[in-house]
Amino acid sequence: MRIRITALVLLLSAFLPILSAQDKGNTKEYSIQEAISTAQKNNSSLVNAKLDRLKAERKVSQVYNENLLPTLDLKSQYIRAFKKQYFDIFGQRYSIGTDNQVINSLEVSEPIPVLGTPVFQGIRIAEYYSNLQNENVALEEAKVVADVKKAYFNVLFLKEIYNVRKQALQNSLDNYDVVEKKYRNGAATEFDFLRAKVTAENNRPPLLEAENNLTIGRKSLKNAMGLKDNNDIDVKGSLEYDSLEVFGNDDVLISKIANNHVSIRQLQISRNINNELLGVDKANYLPKFYVFGQFNVQSAEDDGRTLDKYRYFPVINAGVGMTWNLNFFRNTFKKQQTEIDIKKTDETISDVKEKLKISAQTVLLKIGEARKKIIASLETVRLAERGYELAALSFKNGVLNQIDVIDAQLMLSNSKLGYYQAILEYQMAKTGLEELLEKNK
Repeated sequence: MRIRITALVLLLSAFLPILSAQDKGNTKEYSIQEAISTAQKNNSSLVNAKLDRLKAERKVSQVYNENLLPTLDLKSQYIRAFKKQYFDIFGQRYSIGTDNQVINSLEVSEPIPVLGTPVFQGIRIAEYYSNLQNENVALEEAKVVADVKKAYFNVLFLKEIYNVRKQALQNSLDNYDVVEKKYRNGAATEFDFLRAKVTAENNRPPLLEAENNLTIGRKSLKNAMGLKDNNDIDVKGSLEYDSLEVFGNDDVLISKIANNHVSIRQLQISRNINNELLGVDKANYLPKFYVFGQFNVQSAEDDGRTLDKYRYFPVINAGVGMTWNLNFFRNTFKKQQTEIDIKKTDETISDVKEKLKISAQTVLLKIGEARKKIIASLETVRLAERGYELAALSFKNGVLNQIDVIDAQLMLSNSKLGYYQAILEYQMAKTGLEELLEKNK
């Protein structure tokens, strides 16, 4: 029986590494560029924005077709006279019309782009709508890239938090081993022994919490990337800070963002559309001219002749037509509404520019603040690491008390957490600046 159990244990030991490798194989690691590229292909909002852009491009083609190519209409009618009209002349009764009529007509019309016919305004409006969809795609791309970067840096941060918590637990366990040996040898009190044990146990829940937060962070990144499978993902690299990174002159960046941001471009396109609509409203005061042509083939026969014996007669007509909407008061109200929309857009552009300036200034201030925090925190981490090393060594040699080691470990953990938090704040602020500048890489 013991041999069978031993064999089973050996068999499980042989398969566990294989199963572990299979589980690891289902987890794909992404660099930040790979994560962005994946999101640009799979994010639903971005995919829909690109489809809307494609739809707008098709609309432009439709408007060109409707305004520049002639309109063709083919009509066919069969008319049956169940009761014909009669009139009397000198006592004789005559019928009007025939029992059967067949009318086939082909009509061609083309607007003349003069006076009140806004052919080219319609084309320009369609092109502006297409450009607006291009800007919507640019806006969505910038948002998707920013969301992925923020989620990616958050995962890196949570991994560092996990490592800090893990190291804190390991340090407390190492301290517990030292205290236990001293306690067994009578060199430490029972109180010191219990304190070391409690300290080690108190470090387990934060580690578990950090692990759970890391799992949630990875899932959030996966969602931002638009992945819908059941496989796990992870990130490459570590949370880093480049002290030599330069973004340019602050005033230049603020001006660029305030004047060239995608939201400003969208509003300017909307204003152009309203200007074209105002031109259409003004053109409605004028008559509209068009040329037309008709080709009719018709037959009128009584019941005595079979369908294949019908006689058809062609008729060709052409001419120039005019329509003029004389409801000037109604058009005036519509024109006034369009003029109000233009004024509203101008006011919105001015307001959005000011808000963009504030956003840019805020982000730049956060970047500067985070840099100062990183420099200060890095020095604190170095001091805390050295302090912990000295405290642990001194405690082993009986120079310091256990409480000094615990305090040193707590300071080390807090300093590392502060350092990584400062780097995260820097990367988040930098991502916000890149989103405003529409850097989609």
